[in-house]
Amino acid sequence: MSSPEFRQDLASRHESREFVANLLKKENVKSLTEFEFGKLISGLWASAMWGNKDYLVQEIIDANGLDKIVKELDNLLYGSGPFEKRFDRVLKEIKELGPATITEILCLYDPNQFGVWNDKARKALKILKYDSLPLQKYNISGKEYTEINKVLIDIARYLGREIKDSDLLAVDYFLYEIWAKPEPKPRDFDHEVIKGFVRDIGMQLGFEVNTEESIAPGTRVDCIWRVRIANLGMVTYVFEVHKKGAIKSLIVNLLKALDNPTVQRIVAVSDANRLEKIREEIEGLPENFRKSLAFWEVDDVTRTHEKLSEVMESISRLSLVKSRF
Repeated sequence: MSSPEFRQDLASRHESREFVANLLKKENVKSLTEFEFGKLISGLWASAMWGNKDYLVQEIIDANGLDKIVKELDNLLYGSGPFEKRFDRVLKEIKELGPATITEILCLYDPNQFGVWNDKARKALKILKYDSLPLQKYNISGKEYTEINKVLIDIARYLGREIKDSDLLAVDYFLYEIWAKPEPKPRDFDHEVIKGFVRDIGMQLGFEVNTEESIAPGTRVDCIWRVRIANLGMVTYVFEVHKKGAIKSLIVNLLKALDNPTVQRIVAVSDANRLEKIREEIEGLPENFRKSLAFWEVDDVTRTHEKLSEVMESISRLSLVKSRF
């Protein structure tokens, strides 16, 4: 708290709060422009890893349409139904905006009522032993978010003994500091979190990325990276995150995916023990399939995501590419 960094960061967060609160006023949100939406998204901590903010914003707009985004944001903030249902709706209706982004927008809009739910917050709350919360889940429901906010508000009361005007922005800063300390290696992983990490890594590497896509008849896969190579055509990489369920079903899915002529590589993503079981299951399968299948441990995915995020944040600070936002 006595460091210049703390004071600067807290001041920056409150500056962001004022910008977002004004931008999303009831009289303003319905007329939100593409430029204003870009400013909103590019200023989020959830977007910090993106060196090219224009690309990220355009991906979100292309996936949903600005009119739909504005409509759902307006309903989330000012709709007449129960907040918990409005929260569930916006996560369902708006693609490419997950809980980390939506809760951050809500926190900046009203930091006395709404907190941030992201990977760092979850891990920090786990260290603090708030075991009654859904700490293993990335995709939370509106009901769960309400319970999370009750806990964060309680933490804010404690912080208020030391920090003037403590709110849930200050709580998020506090949880980040907790997260930054060494933590015991987790025994399990969240399927949706790892799928999101694979998606983010692909986008940062410049691939066209999609999740939950049908790659072949009757086959839906977790994540796809695509790239067009000059006049040679499209190259596709398929990723399946395996946490539970029959391994044979996973293998069948990957076999069908490999029938797509653009697919050059299929990747099974899981922990070391599950990946070893997959290796055992495919021993008698055709050599072409075995040579096309790669294995990616979730710990490596997490480390890659964290390191790549740090790299992109560092490069972003150089402003090598000027953003419209």
